[in-house]
Amino acid sequence: NAFGLNGMGSQAAELYREMPNNLRDHVSQICVLNACSHAGLLHEARTIFNEISLKTESIITTMVDCLSRLFMFDEAQKLIEDYEKTNTPNIVMYMSLLSGARNNRNSNLSEKIYKRMKTLFPNAKESLAAGVVLLSNIYSSLGKHEEAKTFRSNQIEELGVKVKVGLSWTEIKGHIVLLKAHDHSHPQSTESYAKIDRLKSKAIENGFIFDSSWMTRSLNENETIESVLCGHSELLVIALNLIQEPAPKFIQVVKNLRVCGHCHEFTKVIAKIEQCDIVVRDANRIHHFYPNGQCSCQDHF
Repeated sequence: NAFGLNGMGSQAAELYREMPNNLRDHVSQICVLNACSHAGLLHEARTIFNEISLKTESIITTMVDCLSRLFMFDEAQKLIEDYEKTNTPNIVMYMSLLSGARNNRNSNLSEKIYKRMKTLFPNAKESLAAGVVLLSNIYSSLGKHEEAKTFRSNQIEELGVKVKVGLSWTEIKGHIVLLKAHDHSHPQSTESYAKIDRLKSKAIENGFIFDSSWMTRSLNENETIESVLCGHSELLVIALNLIQEPAPKFIQVVKNLRVCGHCHEFTKVIAKIEQCDIVVRDANRIHHFYPNGQCSCQDHF
């Protein structure tokens, strides 16, 4: 499981192969399939999945997640259909499908999945709210900001739940610092935003493009694509670390939501510019950003 969380799918599969058969229970099988999923090892995952004689609900769910991450939606949906012939539907399977469709910016499939989720799981308010956020983010990624805003507000109001606010934590000189997006509460905020501006300029000089498809809303007055995307909480805490004296060579961040595609790309650039290691533990996994500008997840997140 540790190998899987850290993007080391091949090592997880090797360790699984070394295990005696009597130790290969559903827990180790879930862990190795999840590790393959997080490393994009589709062939290995399929092989292991086919070898498992007793395919529990959790094992099938993990395989659905693996297929969805690699945009193998037809195969994932077939697994779900076969499972539901004799079992009660499982919302986590549908969330995995929806998450993959969001990464693929497939609005048609996402709409179908969300509608089916509402029909099958009308009382799963928290999961449905997460589904609303994913679907509205797809609309935004396609430039449909007003449609995204209307859909999100209407559905969240209908569900009667609150959307989780994105937060990031880090440790600065022995104290835990907690920031949200566009946060100015820290005493060193002015310096950290100035640091982000310098990193932004260097990134642009090196050919980095700020991708507006990761915007989840339309721009307000005096905002730019760069200012909105660079205001995400994980980037703020990274910048806060980097303005300390002496500048750290190792930074740790914890985030309660999944890292967005823009922040993932920009953090790779920051690690390379600053020649430091940055570890971000998001809601799904652990990302190791190295000084060579690569991430341990190999962009499978």
